Amino acid sequence: MTLRVLVINLERSADRRAAISSRLAVHGLVPEFFAATDGRLLDPGRLAQLAGPQGLSPGEIGTYLSHVGAWRRIVDRGWDAALILEDDAVFTAELPAVLATLTPVVLARFDVVRLASLMKQVGKPLDALTGQHTLVLPTKNPSGLQGYVVTARGARRLLREMGTPRVAIDTAMDRVWQRHVDVVLVVPPVVYEDSSLPSLTTSTGRSVVRRPTRRVAVWANSLHKHWNLSRVHARLSGRGWLSYWITPTVSQPVKRPSVS
Repeated sequence: MTLRVLVINLERSADRRAAISSRLAVHGLVPEFFAATDGRLLDPGRLAQLAGPQGLSPGEIGTYLSHVGAWRRIVDRGWDAALILEDDAVFTAELPAVLATLTPVVLARFDVVRLASLMKQVGKPLDALTGQHTLVLPTKNPSGLQGYVVTARGARRLLREMGTPRVAIDTAMDRVWQRHVDVVLVVPPVVYEDSSLPSLTTSTGRSVVRRPTRRVAVWANSLHKHWNLSRVHARLSGRGWLSYWITPTVSQPVKRPSVS
């Protein structure tokens, strides 16, 4: 299985292309660049249509469409798998070792392997990758899509299940338990966000009103989520649905190490 490296980058951002090319070269990786969609340049009518009830910002829409385009390239080019990166990604020294463990046999079990996490990593362990890194099934939202590996099967499923923006792209990826996409997370992360660079996504800053009825909805949603995750865990682990409930949960805060 050939693992391509596809970097999402606005065509006008030549400095960011040069910077991430240099960072990848340190790890012996050569990127191919995918022209990101600039949401601010989309037709206003199209923007209004895609914003939907969530009121997605132009930046959120552009970022979402950029990832969809990257998935489509994997399918159109007939690639086995690809490492998709946003151009503000930085890497730990362990990136090559972790990628080396993602063999065709390992990737055949999953659709997406997330390499980055902005939030605390919580989940059920599946496989040890290296002495330091484990694959887990996330049970809380890790957030962040600075880097992830997608298989050809995964790209087709993502296009089918998540091909149209409804929420921000990392939120959609956090909610794949609602859909037929198997997503796992590398703990600890080997890809981080370069916090010195502005993000392609501009958040809408939506607030959430906490009503009593919402608390009930949150509880019901959590129960539904964990029931679905128990079935996913059973399939991926081969240990039966009960294993999800008795397997100890991994919980690790994001600690930013030295990155390149």
